[in-house]
Amino acid sequence: FPPFSAPATGEALKKIIPVLDGEKYGEYISLSGELESLMAPPKLSIWGSKLYSFGTPMSSNPLLSTTLKYSHNITVECLAGVTAITANYRVRLWGYVYKVDELSRVFGIMGGGVPGHPELFALLVDKARGRELPIRKDTPGGIRVTGDTWKTLPGGNNQAIPKINPLARYAFNKVDTDGKSGDYQFRYTIGNVDESEEEMYFDFDDKDALLVEGLGIRAVANLKETGLLIAGNYHPKGLIPTPLSAVTDPGAAGWNNLHFGHVPPIQPTGILWYAIPKLERPYLIWNEIGMVVTRDDGTAISADDIVAALTGVRIEMHG
Repeated sequence: FPPFSAPATGEALKKIIPVLDGEKYGEYISLSGELESLMAPPKLSIWGSKLYSFGTPMSSNPLLSTTLKYSHNITVECLAGVTAITANYRVRLWGYVYKVDELSRVFGIMGGGVPGHPELFALLVDKARGRELPIRKDTPGGIRVTGDTWKTLPGGNNQAIPKINPLARYAFNKVDTDGKSGDYQFRYTIGNVDESEEEMYFDFDDKDALLVEGLGIRAVANLKETGLLIAGNYHPKGLIPTPLSAVTDPGAAGWNNLHFGHVPPIQPTGILWYAIPKLERPYLIWNEIGMVVTRDDGTAISADDIVAALTGVRIEMHG
């Protein structure tokens, strides 16, 4: 529930990050809490989509069981933007609480059992580009889930290599777009975003990977198209049209199918939100350069007018 005053004037709840057993998780989860770009809105206030989840509860598949795991306490750190927050807001966490003696019954063995690959902990299949990423641990048959191993599982803060975690972050364009329909990269090292937790440019070797599952960008004037650029190729082919349009303009040339956050300007009014759109199929960035790109329509878009969101699964196979 973001801070705002009626009818719909938001305040700068810039960032919400989980803190698991005293350890900040902002490297992986950095959620916008502002009215317009809210990434995890109240469940009953989502327009025609599903609430964002960190993973699949009660799953023993390491690539699905990326829910946040802790043993003692969880809280959140909330950061304000350049102005003070005066309105009330609320952060609500949904999850499951397990007793230690329930874990083996609910989860059994985490990972292993990959058909034809008994040596693997997990196998990520990239159907979009016809690739496979083998994931190995010192326990190829999987990890028996107990109270002692709980935080070593995917989504936990005490994992051995490889680490598997959910990824969710947002990014604002820190500078104007070029006004020439060129690619705008949400890249920290060249000053295109404000901080490293907004980075959407990934230069990976064979020990790093990201499976991109969701991509969103809010509707704004002069936005043309958005997508992924991986190893020099655009995905999906031709990018995704993201022009500004609204239900009140049925003759509009196109729709922003990646709109997320507060329903305006797609819908005229209401305290409702669009969830971050899921891609039709996920895309793997591994041993290559991959990034989110967006383009204007030939008219420059001012700094901080664009906000993008990215969700997926982060895999780290190095120390």
